[in-house]
Amino acid sequence: MDKLLIIGAGIGQEPIIQKAKARGVHVTVVSIPGPYPCFGLADDIVYKDIFDRDGIVEMARKKGITAVVSDQNDLMMPTVAYVAEKLSLPGNRFDTVMSYCNKNSFRNLCDKVGIPSPKHIAIKSEDVEVCNIVFPLPWIVKPADSQSSIGVKKVNNPEDLNAALMVALEKSPTGSAIVEEFFEGREVVCEGFINEGKYYLLSFADRRYFNLKGVMIPSQTIFPSTLSETIRNRIVGYEQALANSTKPSFAITHSEYLVNELTGEIRIVETALRGGGVYISSDLIPMATGIDINDVLLDKSLGIEVNVDEVFKNRSDRASAYVCFYLPEGIVQSVSGVEELKALPFVRKAYIDDLTIGQQTMPPTYKGARKGPILVQGENRKDLEKNILTVQETLKVTVKTDAGDICNICWS
Repeated sequence: MDKLLIIGAGIGQEPIIQKAKARGVHVTVVSIPGPYPCFGLADDIVYKDIFDRDGIVEMARKKGITAVVSDQNDLMMPTVAYVAEKLSLPGNRFDTVMSYCNKNSFRNLCDKVGIPSPKHIAIKSEDVEVCNIVFPLPWIVKPADSQSSIGVKKVNNPEDLNAALMVALEKSPTGSAIVEEFFEGREVVCEGFINEGKYYLLSFADRRYFNLKGVMIPSQTIFPSTLSETIRNRIVGYEQALANSTKPSFAITHSEYLVNELTGEIRIVETALRGGGVYISSDLIPMATGIDINDVLLDKSLGIEVNVDEVFKNRSDRASAYVCFYLPEGIVQSVSGVEELKALPFVRKAYIDDLTIGQQTMPPTYKGARKGPILVQGENRKDLEKNILTVQETLKVTVKTDAGDICNICWS
């Protein structure tokens, strides 16, 4: 029997564990203790910090682990690569994965390969007082190695820089941050797959954000994008250039780009050697393309031969999206339309069972504070937009603020 090790027990690992269990694969999950959903799915649980890489390698060796994988989460990927490399299992090199996971290292990689990225400067804790930024405001300040928009701030005034840096450095496991120029443009997501250094495009998506002051949190990711073919081809060229430079053995890839359609300028935001979160790789990609890319990932991790060219010949063109929302700060007064929404034929999944009357709501400060997602499908982009509107008209939530005002659900 194959013995698969899953790094992490969060919600992003549920789909691939379910696939493995359906095949009769023995699944061991490693994670720190907590109310994580994957503990109930695994055959075996090992309580270890995912950053205790040598300890995990030793445990995996003793248990006779034959494969290791994870998805939809940046923090897990270096440990997946480390275990695979140390035990000679199918996977990517540790240094390859690390070149993507650290934002400063990734910017340096893009500069080397010739992929346009924002002007940037690396900051360590000891450098804060002597930080000298030469490119113009506004600036984007981020932890160098965090995720989910945690610790990300837009800085419009130099006097606000130190406070933003302190937040970013506090949220960084290695005490490092990055300051980047702000680039005006629409954000698009590019999902793909790399097999032995060859890049395969899955689909592009458009990303929409909530209208929130000071924080950048996506509200929707919509497949397919309306981006022009010319710009799409240029981005695919950048993705292949990255694959040629780092030569991953196999990986789902999730990339984010900013595009100024008036000037034709492009800036890469980030690329990760894992599937997009919020069920992009597990649900939205199969819904939009007909390709279950998690099946391919699992096959490759288990050492099963896959004809990737043949897989991509069967690609279809439909539409899918995740839709999130947030609630104003206050106390939930009413909730309606939950069951009606779930019954809509174009709603694939709806993670809205945590809406309860009397619930205290807090302002959204990072991606994890969003409500949802609601996964919606359509025959094409126009049909999908119509279905999203129906979802928004069906679910109703009201919140009473501290000032006594009654406010509605916020979709944008």
